[in-house]
Amino acid sequence: MKKGLFIVCIFFWYLGFSQNITSAEYFFNTDPGVGNGNALTVNSNSGELIQTFSIPTNSLSEGFNTLYIRTFNSDNNWSLFERQTFYLKSFTNNNISAAEYFFNTDPGIGNGTALSVDSNTGQLTQTFAIPTTGLSEGFHSFHFRTKDNNNNWGLYDRQIIYIKDFDLSPDEVSNAEYFIDSDPGVGNGTSIVFGDSSLTTQVLNIDTTGLLDGDHLFYIRVQDTNGDWSIYDSALFNIDSSLGVEDNLISRITLLSNPFEDELSIKIPSNIRITKTEVYNSSGQTVYSSKESRTSVELSYLNNGVYILKLETSQGGASFKIVKK
Repeated sequence: MKKGLFIVCIFFWYLGFSQNITSAEYFFNTDPGVGNGNALTVNSNSGELIQTFSIPTNSLSEGFNTLYIRTFNSDNNWSLFERQTFYLKSFTNNNISAAEYFFNTDPGIGNGTALSVDSNTGQLTQTFAIPTTGLSEGFHSFHFRTKDNNNNWGLYDRQIIYIKDFDLSPDEVSNAEYFIDSDPGVGNGTSIVFGDSSLTTQVLNIDTTGLLDGDHLFYIRVQDTNGDWSIYDSALFNIDSSLGVEDNLISRITLLSNPFEDELSIKIPSNIRITKTEVYNSSGQTVYSSKESRTSVELSYLNNGVYILKLETSQGGASFKIVKK
């Protein structure tokens, strides 16, 4: 984030109250006391408010800072604060002068494997051939970062890759397994028994008992007669056990910012409490897990793509497809 303005969209509501929100205040890092923060003007509302504010950050030092916001209602009650941590940095437009990469473990800034970059004006599109010789089979993290002509290194970008020495000669499929949402590890999924192993197309009956209502990802992979497992294939599907009942849990939960950029906001009725939140990526890996009762989830560190959000609440569970843009 550049020094200047912090643009923030805030969603407020009072749990268990129907009073209007009449005012709001914010502060950074240190609480000056209830009612002593910087005042914000709020729009008309009936206890629920979605509004965007431009908050100046000129006086803040570079580095991590925390923004706090709380609201005041027509019954003269202050809410608890909501907070958002962000990183403040003053950037100038500089050319990219160098780049480096590393796998899995950071050797320290400037100690990665150097890459030669083309001429640019601060934006660079370039293709590199990265050797993977020496990496063991399995999942690895590829990290990449750049340096500008003022000798400032950027934050790294990361990509998960899978290394496998495949035997390209055709072999018959001898085994298969599936899993839903979360990968238990190769060979640890639910085994699939083929009705006729000579057929190239198989019809499977998949047990979905116990799955939460909502969106899920189904994964399948096969093993050949040499013992090699394939990369999985996946498909999105939906579970709906309401059978026409309108007041089911999914219909009462709203994702206010989906697709989202940094933070996912959840609107949930006041009589329902979130007991666990989990997010899975398209590889079936858990990328976020919390047992706190939070209605906003900070996911700025995720790569763009499709994820599964799983909520467990005091009145059951639900699962949603979410998209990071």
